[in-house]
Amino acid sequence: MTRTPALSIVVPAYNSAVLLREFLTSCLASTYRDFEIVVNDDVRSSDGTAQLLDAYRERGLRVRYLQENRSMAQGRRRGAAEATGDVLLHLDTDMTVTPGLLAECAALLSGPYDALVIPEESFGTTFWARCKWLEKKCYDGVEQIESLRCLRRDVYEKLGGHDERMVFSEDKDLDLRVRAAGYRIGRTRNVLFHNEGELRLSRTLKKKLGYVTTADVFAREHPEAFRWQVNILHRFRLYLRHVGYLRTHPLLYGGMWFMKIGEFGFGAIGHLRGRAAAGRAVRA
Repeated sequence: MTRTPALSIVVPAYNSAVLLREFLTSCLASTYRDFEIVVNDDVRSSDGTAQLLDAYRERGLRVRYLQENRSMAQGRRRGAAEATGDVLLHLDTDMTVTPGLLAECAALLSGPYDALVIPEESFGTTFWARCKWLEKKCYDGVEQIESLRCLRRDVYEKLGGHDERMVFSEDKDLDLRVRAAGYRIGRTRNVLFHNEGELRLSRTLKKKLGYVTTADVFAREHPEAFRWQVNILHRFRLYLRHVGYLRTHPLLYGGMWFMKIGEFGFGAIGHLRGRAAAGRAVRA
């Protein structure tokens, strides 16, 4: 009889106690119980996350706390080093799990697969959060955009884990390396819920501006994937493929287009800024 593997959920955090409460509560409802949670808190955090985790330990969760998170990729890798499970599930603090997800992950990775993509269902309270929900609907099943989140520990360690140089697309970098190594990648039927919260247009534009200024590492490691990511025409083709949303969600569909044009515009500004700064450094 094949043993179902123990599972470790690795979660980097930064002043995320409010969101972590929702995440931990969702874990309590899981039908699968052989799991632990490793929260790697940012070294700058000061919101009482450690005390929150104590409360959930008393409710029966196995939760470990670190405060050694200095970046998303480094935080994930350091958390994975402290994890004890045979399966690693890398999540964010603004996510919650559905009751059957952990059991499905464990079953699939004890059987035919080495890693798993988990579909996401976004939600939020603002117009722009709902536009993000629609955007992600357009990406469902698109390999160039979706990234795996769950994989066997031995695969993770063999590939060296997350690349700590990455700030832009550290999750996609791992996904691409797993695929290039020829591992078997499956997809769960259960989903993750991703809380976009009170998303503002200014926040998502600023986020894209920050990503692009550090995208050079990803571009060097995965030039073909990077060219796909930054080609606005690829995204527009996906949106046109789902033009039916114009009938069912006309305002959100229009808002999604506006938001993505803005994000790509700010990405271009960030790229030009980076090139200008590099030029000044060379001249100096």
